[in-house]
Amino acid sequence: MSESEPETAPLRLDLAHRTLLQMTGEDRVKFLHNLSTGDIKKLPPGQGCEAFIPTLQGKILGHFFILPTAAAIYLTGVRDQAAALLPHFQKYAVIEDVEVVDRSETANEFLVAGVHAEGWINSNLGVAPPQGNLQIVEQENMLVYRSPLVAGPAWGVIFLGDSPHREAFAAAEPSVINDAVFELLRIEAGFPFYGRDLTVDNLCQEADRDATAISFTKGCYLGQETIARIDALGHVNRRLLGVRFPNKPAEDASYEIDGKPALRVTSISWSPAAEHWIGLAMVRRGYDKPGETLETSSGPVEIVALPFSA
Repeated sequence: MSESEPETAPLRLDLAHRTLLQMTGEDRVKFLHNLSTGDIKKLPPGQGCEAFIPTLQGKILGHFFILPTAAAIYLTGVRDQAAALLPHFQKYAVIEDVEVVDRSETANEFLVAGVHAEGWINSNLGVAPPQGNLQIVEQENMLVYRSPLVAGPAWGVIFLGDSPHREAFAAAEPSVINDAVFELLRIEAGFPFYGRDLTVDNLCQEADRDATAISFTKGCYLGQETIARIDALGHVNRRLLGVRFPNKPAEDASYEIDGKPALRVTSISWSPAAEHWIGLAMVRRGYDKPGETLETSSGPVEIVALPFSA
């Protein structure tokens, strides 16, 4: 990351396309706890979590960072998730004191990353960036949270409305990165994008993010029966892993071994550090051992544990 940024400016990416849902009402904590894989009830003040919104069958209807504040809970995730989730939430909110509003068009979110990000946020936004994963600082219509979207130091900055910090953010103009660079950074971190790497056809455990996005100790919630059964069984039939190629693969390419499906590539990028094409892929059980190189019908593919190491 440091090779592509100026000496004193962090990297910045406008994440205005992300889905941002705002949940208010007295029952919001209980409501989201019952409809997500996160242990929302046990989150201390200023601490968020990553979670899936599962279907009754334990499949992924949404994938978010959950950011609770004193007055609301914010769910931030990749674009175009509101259309499916708002009716889903409305269906279960009939007797609950909860309101869910789509703030995707009215709020602004940015990613600030790199070795200079912490000092820049402190100097220009007047807040000490939180250090723990998905910890949150709230100040004057602004949320700053430690983000795992990319490897290394990174923070999400959300402006919920008019804020003096918004003007300071725009005036300072940190180094801006394009979508291609961001794609490389988030693939290196092994972070999946819903709608591309994961869809509603995937079971929650196929994302291979059990430790970061699923609580196996919380009480009952929608989809828990299937998720608990898979946990007891000990495996799913496919899971998202890293892949490394000697030559550029076709995006969304499927690879076979002896005429049987072995993996499907979901995201790819050229990695200057690794001097290889790297990516994320949904890998079938039996071929999902990191460190092994598969000889497939389309050439060799190395299976890699996430996140990638340089």
